[in-house]
Amino acid sequence: MIRPGRTPLHIQLADIIRSQIESGVFNAGDQLPTEMELMKQHELSSSTVRQAVLALVGEGLLYRRAGKGTFVAKRHIGRDLLTFSGFSEEAVTRGFRPGTKHVTVDWHSADALVAAALNVPTNENVLTIERVRTIDDEVVAVETVSFVAAIGLLMEKLDLADTSLTEILERELGVALARARQEIKAGVARAKLAKALDVSSGAAVLQIDRTAFDATDQVIYFSSSSYRADRYIYTGWIERTSAIAQPRQLIGGSR
Repeated sequence: MIRPGRTPLHIQLADIIRSQIESGVFNAGDQLPTEMELMKQHELSSSTVRQAVLALVGEGLLYRRAGKGTFVAKRHIGRDLLTFSGFSEEAVTRGFRPGTKHVTVDWHSADALVAAALNVPTNENVLTIERVRTIDDEVVAVETVSFVAAIGLLMEKLDLADTSLTEILERELGVALARARQEIKAGVARAKLAKALDVSSGAAVLQIDRTAFDATDQVIYFSSSSYRADRYIYTGWIERTSAIAQPRQLIGGSR
């Protein structure tokens, strides 16, 4: 129940709607009651209701469709920015069901980017695995992983469809993955990628490139993956390594 007090009314309403979404009263795709219905239900003004709804839209919990109303958004798939984990591992940890819709396995000549990452000559043959990945049966990413020849010869003999490449490397091949260098940047889904991800051409994607190393600092693989920006969110704690010992005095002194 919403009560006047120290907490602003629109924040109280936003908390109630958020709780209803988290508890399953409203599920992804459900339409939220209209502004008028929320006003009557909670005895609030239109401006208060509008503030609450806009706050939840800003959080990504709701989205608005012109002329249609306000709807509950699909839950974002969170990943830890500072943890070295595979797609399947992270999905299972967060309560999702990972899968693969399509997979291709082939040997290709390494282009300049792959060759530099794997530390091999340009045009050397490397095993490349491309998979269209799903979360709870919804396509969310296209990942392309290239392996040095020694690892590739072992990988190509295995079932790579709905399995975790990380688990295969560590449990079946005995590769001790230790660290990775990762870059995350904004990208745009061109026609082919947009079709694979089931988004409109030109939609935003997260482009994530990763070079993985084992415990002896040998390169194991290079991956270049595109994730749907509307479904993925990366989070991580950051800390300052040093602080300014003495604040700089403003020119002219204090007033």
